[in-house]
Amino acid sequence: MHTLSTRQKKLAAAAVIISIIALYLVHIYDYPLMDPDEGRYSEIPREMIATGDFITPRLNGVEYFEKPILQYWLTAASMTVFGENEGAVRVVPAVTAVVNIFLTAWLAKLMFTNRTALLTAAILATATLHIAVGSINILDMMITMFMTLSLVTFYQGRRTKNRRWYLLMYAAMALGLLTKGLISIVLPLGIIFWYMLFTRQWSIIRDIIYLPGIILFFIIGVPWFYLVCQANGDFFYFFFIREHFLRFATKIEDRYQPVWFFIPMVILGMFPWLGFLPALFTKQGVIRSTESDDNKRDIIFLLTWFFVVFIFYSCSDSKLVPYILPCLSPLAILLAASIRRSVKLDRWMAHGLLVNSVGCFIFVAALIWYSTHADYLNAWEIFHKGWLIFLSLTVGLAVVICIWLKTKQIRCTISAFVVVAFLFAAGLQSIHGQVAVERTADYVATDIRRIEQPGDIVVSYGDYIQGLPFYLQKRVVVASYLGELEFGSKHPSGQGWFINDAQLMNLWNSDKRVFVVFDKSKKRAINKLFPDKIKSSSPKGGYYFIVNRD
Repeated sequence: MHTLSTRQKKLAAAAVIISIIALYLVHIYDYPLMDPDEGRYSEIPREMIATGDFITPRLNGVEYFEKPILQYWLTAASMTVFGENEGAVRVVPAVTAVVNIFLTAWLAKLMFTNRTALLTAAILATATLHIAVGSINILDMMITMFMTLSLVTFYQGRRTKNRRWYLLMYAAMALGLLTKGLISIVLPLGIIFWYMLFTRQWSIIRDIIYLPGIILFFIIGVPWFYLVCQANGDFFYFFFIREHFLRFATKIEDRYQPVWFFIPMVILGMFPWLGFLPALFTKQGVIRSTESDDNKRDIIFLLTWFFVVFIFYSCSDSKLVPYILPCLSPLAILLAASIRRSVKLDRWMAHGLLVNSVGCFIFVAALIWYSTHADYLNAWEIFHKGWLIFLSLTVGLAVVICIWLKTKQIRCTISAFVVVAFLFAAGLQSIHGQVAVERTADYVATDIRRIEQPGDIVVSYGDYIQGLPFYLQKRVVVASYLGELEFGSKHPSGQGWFINDAQLMNLWNSDKRVFVVFDKSKKRAINKLFPDKIKSSSPKGGYYFIVNRD
């Protein structure tokens, strides 16, 4: 078997690192904000900059307490440096995605080898769910990164017996608290607790009760909560009771999914590497055949990490696909270790290459089928924009199979598949951007700005169109809808900005110039209110608008 020189190893590592950074950062300016989430998490920091209030988050001018403050602060800082644009608001999730990859790879290096770490980085970077979440401005990537940081530093603290690492663990939990709330404490400590029970390492309790770390946690995590509670008397109940306990234990958010919901999400989320999953459970796989007591404890740690997160969210009555993202880091390490085990044994476990190849071809077939049924994309757009997906999973995969048949070397074959995975991920970015084009307020806002005059009023009808205020750089009236703004609408800041159909008609017939923006699902209601006002032209970015006077 050919052995790489030290220089070749360094070049290979550099190529993977550069490819990962490029994969997550190069495209962030390429497409408009995708509604609803990107509009929401871009508008809140924009309003912070506009008002100068960096304590109370506001969305469309009203108090918005569903999430803490840290990502808003960092996004506002990015917008201050790079401008109020799409790329600036995606800097935070893109950078935290890259950091999460490198933290996971570092843990793989500590547990296994440098090559396992490099393969871990490639697997996680090209996993479908990781790249999808790392490409949009939502909070899940950042909280995942802080959870990874807290668990990696816990592991390093135990490994080195240096308790100063726990300072970073507590700091990561505090920063996670400021990103998405108590989940940053509950899940890492839950993982550590069950890991302690499974391995009977009772000294963990003594180690992690580290006074300097606890003090640091409160120094980082408490001040903003104190200030926002001082400024807003109803914050505590809404944030801690409603948004944590009621959201987890009830169907209050109307996001109920069956208990098995995350099983296919994990499987699809690890594509294009899902075919190597069965190898984990073979007799000689890394889970069933450990090499030492330390290795056994490492495997238990990774499995505990995966299953605590998976079971916690599966038991919740509020489920969204990105919630399961923290499961991908331990799974990527296990997959990398499993593939490295195949290299060591010089044979594919559980027919890994065959299973993965079949899975990739099925994915291509499913994508073709989806193109005929998609709401936002047609077949031409999928083939035109996502040609790299089809190229990588057909021609690229055929090349990988040929390399295996010719060389019979698993290491060479996996190296070739890593290239295919990066090409697939780059193609996925193109599809992602095309979906954004079909779900954005950018185009309708641009059309309105061309003819808008000072004093004109813009109304979002039947929904709060999240990206509209961001692109218009101003507040909009919301008609016949409250949704997530219901809490803020009851405050003085919401008075006059939330109206019903009758009030909309009065506004429409007033002496003010009024634009009404809506999506296709509201066309029938708009036709009843304003007969013959809707033109037959297709909506731009998924939205129409009408105006009461030219």
